[in-house]
Amino acid sequence: MDLEELFSYRRSTRKDEKQQITEEQLHKILEAAQNAPLAAGNRPKARLTVVQNEEMLNEIRECCKMESRKNPEVTFDPLYGAPTLILVSESSLSEDRIELCDAACIIENMMLEATNLGLGCCYIWGCLSKLRANSVLLKKLHLEEQVVLSGFICGIPVKPLYAKKREPITIVRL
Repeated sequence: MDLEELFSYRRSTRKDEKQQITEEQLHKILEAAQNAPLAAGNRPKARLTVVQNEEMLNEIRECCKMESRKNPEVTFDPLYGAPTLILVSESSLSEDRIELCDAACIIENMMLEATNLGLGCCYIWGCLSKLRANSVLLKKLHLEEQVVLSGFICGIPVKPLYAKKREPITIVRL
């Protein structure tokens, strides 16, 4: 897939098959993360935590359950049933919080590679405040000394990916 085509296929998917991604696919996604541009000196602070254990994923799902924005009485799985979660964390945050940008670069690289492999993926953000507040679960994830910045889920999409036309983003040129 060429780069422009890859961009048109890249989207957030929220329905995946239960089947786990392959080790080869995971390896390629993690390799893409290693190639993300990070702020000077931040590489030793960054950490990726791969969660594929169903029991652990279910604990995270239970901890991070979200209310629907459209219907507050309805809660949903913040991981959308995906069989793989990768958490991006740092050992500490700088005053300017550049590590949040680093996490975004890491996740976008992983998302582009997942899309290239025909996998569904989604950036996970909103529910993670609940995970950060759960010291018991952080300990189980070996993240008690880390700051969880963001997350990435992926799996085999229920519907195959396809090129999508998008509304344009406003551009102002001065």
